[in-house]
Amino acid sequence: MYLRFVVGPDNADHRQLTGVITEARLLRDNDELHDYEDAWLQEQFDWFNANIPVPPYSKSNWPSGCSAWFKNNGVASEAINRVWAFVNLLKENGKNVRVLKSKKPGYVLYEDDFQIVVTEF
Repeated sequence: MYLRFVVGPDNADHRQLTGVITEARLLRDNDELHDYEDAWLQEQFDWFNANIPVPPYSKSNWPSGCSAWFKNNGVASEAINRVWAFVNLLKENGKNVRVLKSKKPGYVLYEDDFQIVVTEF
């Protein structure tokens, strides 16, 4: 099973929605967070940058609609737990968060121990 966390209305096409990490960055960049939230968020970004591989988006000819999905496994469990903290931050700031689950979210373009990047079927 794979998981993806997105922000947007329940009736919107999930392929058009922003992921929670990007949405949290947008809150910070738009100066919509308290200082303590901003500091916490930077700690989370630092952890992800140190512990989760970054898919090679800039070096690939992937289609623009590709998306990253977490593997719901023991290896990715700490990352997923940290994403739930992003979900809480976003909800506290009035954002609607959806959790998508799929056994086969699309054609796999990239894979590591924590995630896959797909273009959807």
